[in-house]
Amino acid sequence: MINIQIDGQLPQLNADLTQAMEQIADVMYRSVQENFIAGGRPNQWAPLQPLGVDSHLYQSGRLFESIQLMWDDKSATAFIDTARVPYAAILNFGGTIKHPGSNKFQAFMYGGEMIYTHGTRPHDINIPARTFMMFQDEDKTRILDVLSSAIFTTSQGREP
Repeated sequence: MINIQIDGQLPQLNADLTQAMEQIADVMYRSVQENFIAGGRPNQWAPLQPLGVDSHLYQSGRLFESIQLMWDDKSATAFIDTARVPYAAILNFGGTIKHPGSNKFQAFMYGGEMIYTHGTRPHDINIPARTFMMFQDEDKTRILDVLSSAIFTTSQGREP
C-alpha cells in the first residue's frame, strides 16, 4: 500500500475582496492621473495643432478632475462620465468630427492672433488619439499582486 500524507495548512479563499478592489481602483486612478501629468505614457501625445504646444489635456482641469472610481467586492472601475464630459471619448480614442459649417460671426485665437470670420464651410476636424484611460505594465503587475494577496489567506488571515 502506498500512503501519501500532506501536513501543513492549505490556503483558504477569501470571499470578501472589497478592500482589494478598493486598492486596485486606487492603482487604476493613479495610473490614469499619471498619464495626464506625463502628457501620455508610454509615448507622448501629439501636440495641439496648429499651436504646436504640448497636449496635456488638462488646460481647464475638467477632464482630469472627472476621473471617477467605483468598487465593490467583485470589481473595480476607473471611468469618466461622458454625460458630464462629452468630449472625453473622442480625446481618448481619436476620431473625426464632421463640422457642418456655419454662417454665424465667429471670433477665436489662431496662431497667437485673434481671427474674425463670418462663417465657415463644412469641414472635417481630425482629433488624434491621446489615450489616457489605460494602464501600464507595472500597474497590471501591481493589480495582480493585490489580487493574489487578497484571494489566498490562511486560517490566521495571513498570506500563505
